[in-house]
Amino acid sequence: MKNIKNIKFLFAFCLLPIFACADYLDKQPDDMLTIDDIFSSRPRSQSYLSSIYSFIPDEMEMQNNYNMLGICDEGDFIWAASWAKQINIGNWNTRSGYYDKWAQFYKGIRSATVFINRIDGNDDPTLSPDVRACWKQEAKALRAIYYFYLIRQYGPIVLMPETELDINLSNDELQFPRSSFEDCVSFVIRQFDEVLQSPDMPETYINDNDKGRIDKRTVMAFKARMQMLAASPFWNGNHDLASFKNIDGSPMVNNTASVDLGRWKIAAKSNKELIDKILNGGDPKNGLYITGNNPDVDRINEFPHNPYLSYQNTFLERWNKEVIYARPQMASSNANNGYERHCAPRIVNGWNGVGISQQMIDSYFMADGTKYDTSTEDLTKFSSKAGVYTKAGTNMMYVNREPRFYASIIYNGADWIYEEDGKPKQTVELYFNGNCGKNGSHDHSATGYLTCKNISPNSDLINWTGVTRSNVMIRLAEIYLNYAECLNEAENTQAARNEAARYVNAIRYRAGIPDLTSTQTDSQSSMREAIRAERRVELAFENFRAWDTRRWKIAEQADGTPLMGMNVDKGENLQDISFYERTVIEKRVFPQKFYLWPIPDDEIIRNKACVQNPGW
Repeated sequence: MKNIKNIKFLFAFCLLPIFACADYLDKQPDDMLTIDDIFSSRPRSQSYLSSIYSFIPDEMEMQNNYNMLGICDEGDFIWAASWAKQINIGNWNTRSGYYDKWAQFYKGIRSATVFINRIDGNDDPTLSPDVRACWKQEAKALRAIYYFYLIRQYGPIVLMPETELDINLSNDELQFPRSSFEDCVSFVIRQFDEVLQSPDMPETYINDNDKGRIDKRTVMAFKARMQMLAASPFWNGNHDLASFKNIDGSPMVNNTASVDLGRWKIAAKSNKELIDKILNGGDPKNGLYITGNNPDVDRINEFPHNPYLSYQNTFLERWNKEVIYARPQMASSNANNGYERHCAPRIVNGWNGVGISQQMIDSYFMADGTKYDTSTEDLTKFSSKAGVYTKAGTNMMYVNREPRFYASIIYNGADWIYEEDGKPKQTVELYFNGNCGKNGSHDHSATGYLTCKNISPNSDLINWTGVTRSNVMIRLAEIYLNYAECLNEAENTQAARNEAARYVNAIRYRAGIPDLTSTQTDSQSSMREAIRAERRVELAFENFRAWDTRRWKIAEQADGTPLMGMNVDKGENLQDISFYERTVIEKRVFPQKFYLWPIPDDEIIRNKACVQNPGW
């Protein structure tokens, strides 16, 4: 983690633009500049700040980047070169580099530290003191955010000095031990609090040209995420971590003997503070993005809005009111790693290889909000008439499900979400000899399902005219679910559960399904199950599930069991019952050491004071 000081260096920029406006953080520096050159010029300092933003991962970026749908029970990536396949069979070691972001996040931390220590010395007359002060707070927030990402992935990490390191330090002087988990969390929270207490950063940006910049609401959200992680079962009362020691023998994780309810209370408070900032005492339903008229005329009095479009467009309408933070541009416009093309079926020029698991299909609720009951299913039956979201002849497993199911899942016989001008919508056939089936290409869904969530109907993949749009990273529905979970864990009272249910029910209202039942809310354990089930559906395929199963300490059961789907080796037509058979798609393993990523082997060799994670 050396820092470059008073020497010439090449200044690299991210490939994707970080800000949407034409004149903010888009100035390109000369190829070779001194550090003093950069911090004597407003445009160059802006560019440096932009480069710090570039380390925020695009979690929708596919092909071995940072999308982890394929390493949890949400689904499967068909491609042989997928890192996920290697992880799922246990072929993973300290030199594999799978989803390894250790170096990337530390580069972001180092760059932020340089900026924080040098921006005050920029006396360019075009740089006003208030702008300079705001930039400094942005860099401090980004540094704390990168520490959060590191802690979530690797656990206790090395906390770097808050001042620049001298380039002349010897290797012995660059041996830094990892700090304890609690010290890491405290440091990050302190950094977030300093930003929140500063008058130099706005609570939120009104002008769309500033969207994508860190504001106080974003900082509050990341702070609450950090606190919820620290309160969660893997880090709170986990006896398995009792032997996790630092190089000097000190514990890497404290208080592993019992659960500290105080952590949950702190996390609940932080989430509620953010909710209050946004709602200002209003109805939780009003904070969510809601649009359109309900196509289900029988339920229009109960849910007057369009649940399908409300959920779908939460991710498609840029900067809608539910968005707390988003990357201004999503990787969907890039053919090589774009989310949309990887998920879309072959018949529209997609790559057809992101298979959604049967476990996820089963997790979506019925139209009346109840669980899908696998014990009563008959996979040989098909609908005799069309429904609100389904056609006649649809397998009954997919009939009468909640609107989020249809806004997220492409099943055998479903129509793709857009049509060519003057042509009917195309039906997706996922059985063996179907137009998107296994017999047609190596690009096929291994599970018999695809996803259409977070894909724009206006993205014409046939002619490759993808829609430029933002990548929603934090939205209010997540904060509602965070708050409900933390409150339920912090207080085992009916009053707390009723309060938590208000926010879960707001999400269910937008989704077009009834409130939680009294049976679901009458105990802490039943409420926990209901909150987790709601979170799994509402946040599906947004890169939460792999982290949730780890922090809940259920990954051995959830992600280490066989992935299920339909029988893609069978089927001659849409109603061929040989396709509709629950089938093991992939046998998976999840040894206990997989809860934390290994620290890269090269880093352990270079920094001998840094101990490796347990089991690696």
